[in-house]
Amino acid sequence: MSTLKLTRRRLGASVTAAVLAAILALPAQAEELKKVRFAYLLSDTLLSVFRAKDQGYFAAAGLDVDLIPVQGGPAVIAALASGEADIGYAAPVPPLNARAQGVPVKLFLTLGHEADPDRKYVWLVASKASGVSSLADVKGKKIAINGNGTGCELAWRDHLAAAGLSYDDAEVVVLPFPQQEAALEQGTIDVGCAIQPFYASISANPEIGAKVIARGLLADEKEPVISDSVIGTDAWLSENEDTAKAFAHAVVKARDELLANRALVEEAAVTYLDLTPELAKTLDYSVLKPEVDVKPGEVQRILDALVKAGILKTPLKAADVSIDLKL
Repeated sequence: MSTLKLTRRRLGASVTAAVLAAILALPAQAEELKKVRFAYLLSDTLLSVFRAKDQGYFAAAGLDVDLIPVQGGPAVIAALASGEADIGYAAPVPPLNARAQGVPVKLFLTLGHEADPDRKYVWLVASKASGVSSLADVKGKKIAINGNGTGCELAWRDHLAAAGLSYDDAEVVVLPFPQQEAALEQGTIDVGCAIQPFYASISANPEIGAKVIARGLLADEKEPVISDSVIGTDAWLSENEDTAKAFAHAVVKARDELLANRALVEEAAVTYLDLTPELAKTLDYSVLKPEVDVKPGEVQRILDALVKAGILKTPLKAADVSIDLKL
């Protein structure tokens, strides 16, 4: 074989190998997803997030969302502050409280809103053994919150004040949501503070004989308030606005599907919240309303309530603690 023919053959093989390598590299590049670490505490408002992950909606939006379970809102803030998570889910109180203390976090998505008379998703619930049948009976009793500086603390302070009592009139016990049912049953607390899915289990427990004495993050919710939020650090949000929007759009897609099919949302509650099919039927799924934009007025009402309750010492404005993604 001539040197010319051999050179052409080698050149052809080299070009073919290079082209093949480039082709093989293309799928990996196309499938490369943006990693997003999401810290959360279990709640029914997260059904759309769980579904978005399992149905591939995050992946379709270019995201690889890693779900990181923690015990409560303050633990979510700690994960963000330490860099262990990029974004997180919590009631608005922990991030607003953290912001006031210099932790640079902001709300950028809403997963729940409360409003009188029926859209109220925090329950202050007493055991039959406690003898508590109203807020007036709470004086001297053991009441539970899921953490200091949380939505439960605000709920207790606001409802007690509306009833003419102070937070100091009761004995406060800090217990994560999953531990409160056993504490009510055993009598180590008299009244718990619950969200779903924990309230469904508490209310179905005959040993507790649950009595709801108040509902809602605030006693007065004639005007809507934000009840569940997705948050991120200032630095992450400033560099990842498109990622935050992609996350939001995937959640909305999953939420729209759930809202359109009651059987599907009950199935999701069994799968993701570990409820029995019977308990899944009892949940009020109005919490899944597709309103994900952060409304400044709703945030401001929580901020004002935090100042009134003494949790925040310095007033803040909604614009200081939230951003509008213009979804």
